[in-house]
Amino acid sequence: HIDDVTFVDQTPIGKTTRSNPASYVGAFDAIRDVFSRAPLAKERSYTPGTFSFNAGNGRCPTCGGNGFEHVEMQFLSDVYLRCPDCDGKRYRPEVLEVTVRGKSIADVLEMTVHEAAQFFTGNAEVRTALAPLVDVGLDYLRLGQPVPTLSGGEAQRLKLAGHLVEAARSTPKRGTLFLFDEPTTGLHFEDVAKLLGAFRRLIAAGHSLI
Repeated sequence: HIDDVTFVDQTPIGKTTRSNPASYVGAFDAIRDVFSRAPLAKERSYTPGTFSFNAGNGRCPTCGGNGFEHVEMQFLSDVYLRCPDCDGKRYRPEVLEVTVRGKSIADVLEMTVHEAAQFFTGNAEVRTALAPLVDVGLDYLRLGQPVPTLSGGEAQRLKLAGHLVEAARSTPKRGTLFLFDEPTTGLHFEDVAKLLGAFRRLIAAGHSLI
């Protein structure tokens, strides 16, 4: 009666600092589309790829879009130094000249999910993409916050947000059985209520939960 079994625990989501909450749920794609349609971006023939810090010519060439330089220490913990050229903003200066209502792409990545949802209130695509993060109570996270810096509980809820995105995109013939490892640990009662609401959406999409 089920297609798959997925265990959603509190283990970290990878080790790459390039992944963030916005990219994990696909919201960053919609945000980059918005910036590519800005008048100055069109004038310069910028594409959504120009506003990616993972590839393309828009990212800072010094740090490769990381925003920092990684210094390996032989006997101590590695050190991360803010990039001297982009000052941690990840992009070339000319890309940051493109703004949407006075905000650059770097400014948007510094916004919390809640702030971004209000900022893009007129854009249904961005708001829909950010909705799963709000639904699981992660609206206080910054859009560009590196995923490895999240706590175990935050990582677990971000995984849940990702599954909500998948559930909204497809209608499976048979559902997935989700196993959640103590998802309410350390949460405020209001956040528990949000979490239960997210669970109900998974069930409404035809999935099962333990």
